[in-house]
Amino acid sequence: MWGILQNLIATLTQFSFLGLATFVIVLIFKTSSTTNFAQGMLGVVGAFVTSYLISNAGSNDILGAAKLPDWSTLIILPILGGVLVSFVFGLLIDVVIFRRAKYTNAVTKQIITMGIVIAINGLIPFVFGIANRISYPFSSSTINIPNTPLSIPEHTVATLIIAILLIGGIFALLKFTKLGLGFRATASNEKVANLMGVNTNVTNALSWAIAGALGALSAITFSASTGVYLNAGIMTNMQINAFYSSILGGFQTFHGPLVGAFIFTFGQSFIPMVLVKVGLSSWSNTVLYMAILIIVLIKPSGIIGKVAKKKV
Repeated sequence: MWGILQNLIATLTQFSFLGLATFVIVLIFKTSSTTNFAQGMLGVVGAFVTSYLISNAGSNDILGAAKLPDWSTLIILPILGGVLVSFVFGLLIDVVIFRRAKYTNAVTKQIITMGIVIAINGLIPFVFGIANRISYPFSSSTINIPNTPLSIPEHTVATLIIAILLIGGIFALLKFTKLGLGFRATASNEKVANLMGVNTNVTNALSWAIAGALGALSAITFSASTGVYLNAGIMTNMQINAFYSSILGGFQTFHGPLVGAFIFTFGQSFIPMVLVKVGLSSWSNTVLYMAILIIVLIKPSGIIGKVAKKKV
């Protein structure tokens, strides 16, 4: 029983990272009509900036920084700095690159994002050097739940709260604001939205900027939870899983990929528990991916996705 609850906590932890990464992929897909292979690298830029700022904030023992009077300088401000850099980076990608390639085909746009991956991959060691850099968690402490053997890392709690607030806030923006209406109109049909007075250039630029900022938060929190040195490819598996989640949930809606992300992380946590009892724990990823394949074969548009119907 306690093992199941601890696994559920692990599911929520992974969902907080994967949910942010998945949401920004579908945001770019719906506004710019491309699958953004550079999303993980956009986030890594923010993680490197944050680590650099923390390392130069005057303390090497950041894990105990929550007890210091200048905690906001040592943790919060560097994170905001990393998020801001990725925000601006995403904005520039749209303004400088994608705005010129707006009416090219989807394959060309995908190739452009792969080129951005190569460019950022070469830029990171040039700017930050080749020395090892650490991504620092909000806190290294854990919260023990009274009268149970369960424990939750404080970093996990902070990350989950941030993810819920940000994703909830963006959904509220999409549903209840004029800007959100512009996003939804652009996602539905960019040309028609432009004719109806929506400034689609601003909408696309903001979607890339938001994708950069949320990607940075995902990279910062995820890399800090792993306890390993930063590297340019640290978000590669996360991005791949985000694509799996988007396909599973369906690209047609903003919330579908988030449903897919939760199902994916649930499967990652609980399938090994089932298979270990029959001595097949090493097959857990295979079973998970086969299950996704079967679901997509039965429902190609995804669990929440809807088949687009066109009048002839």
